[in-house]
Amino acid sequence: MSDDRPQLHLFGSDDSASGVIAHGFEPARLTQARVLAELTKSELAEQVSVSPAAIGQFESGITRPRADIVDTLSRVLEVPPEYFATGRPVGRLDAADAHFRSLRSTRAKDRSKAAAHAEQVWELSHALEKRVRFPDLALPPIHPDATPWEAARILRDFWSLPRGPVSHLAALMESNGIIVCLISMTDEAFGRVKAYSTDALGRPIVIVTPERFKSVHEYRFTCAHELGHLLLHPNALPGDRQQEREADQFAAEFLTPRVEIEPLLPKTVRIPALDALSKTWGVSIESLIYRMGELRLVSEASIRRAHQRLASMAGLRVEEALVSFPGEVPSLLRDALALAESTDYTRSQLAAELCWSERHLSAMLGDVDTRPKLTVVRRPTA
Repeated sequence: MSDDRPQLHLFGSDDSASGVIAHGFEPARLTQARVLAELTKSELAEQVSVSPAAIGQFESGITRPRADIVDTLSRVLEVPPEYFATGRPVGRLDAADAHFRSLRSTRAKDRSKAAAHAEQVWELSHALEKRVRFPDLALPPIHPDATPWEAARILRDFWSLPRGPVSHLAALMESNGIIVCLISMTDEAFGRVKAYSTDALGRPIVIVTPERFKSVHEYRFTCAHELGHLLLHPNALPGDRQQEREADQFAAEFLTPRVEIEPLLPKTVRIPALDALSKTWGVSIESLIYRMGELRLVSEASIRRAHQRLASMAGLRVEEALVSFPGEVPSLLRDALALAESTDYTRSQLAAELCWSERHLSAMLGDVDTRPKLTVVRRPTA
């Protein structure tokens, strides 16, 4: 005999989807989503109609939000309610554990958002690595007393690089197990962060904002700079001038080894000669001038005059876009997804697993083309 009487819920249980999420709420997800949305706890609290203290308690795990508040958080932070559910791996990165290029020109708020972005890069790579074997990480051990120049030579030998220029640097880094990602300046906060790197989440990650660079050559130098941090500085000291200087020295020696570049450099700063070397070696003229000074081939006064001449020529120099150099555009994550799709794992399934929108997934993969689209309107012929 069936009992059709309504059931009494003594403890006010909520079996709705948001109610289930509220019971299994992951505090770190709220912090991540809030930081990515560039909201303070007070600003989020105002939009959700709770107190700043309540947001703090949600993020610390002291209390859990009600189902209706989960829905409101989802709407305000533009993530699906499932985003806040526990049970998925969470990458946790403190901004202090990352190396930031141009630290003094970036706000703490921007660095926190960049760290949250790196967390999501890790989560994306973790989800893909469950289905696709990534290249093994191949970085040599570097003695703490090694100089940047020694570390650069050790890495070139370890990667069996031939003499001469380093081709396709981003592809080279990815083939040796380092994740390289591009983020677009269409997001203003990311645009203020030139580049950053970390290995605090396990597999090393290098993230670069390509629009911040005048040329593909400057972008390559920055990738090599971050590579230097990963090898030389296991304990990040963000903004430390000594670490930044050492990373520059590493990049210069890695891309233009002294024994190879010194005989080729002109005896005086001649821009046409340096321009030809720049195209051959894939480094900027500015980098070669820096190298000439580092090797003490010219005086400080000559270097200053050279930079003044370059500044006066700024309007005449035409730089190639990064997209013109496929080997410099990271592809590891996109290629991993393409391989996973060949085993019937779809992009939609990946987005659902991460609890992201497909648009957000595309942005994280670097699929979004920020260039304006040309629409050709043809006049009808008579």
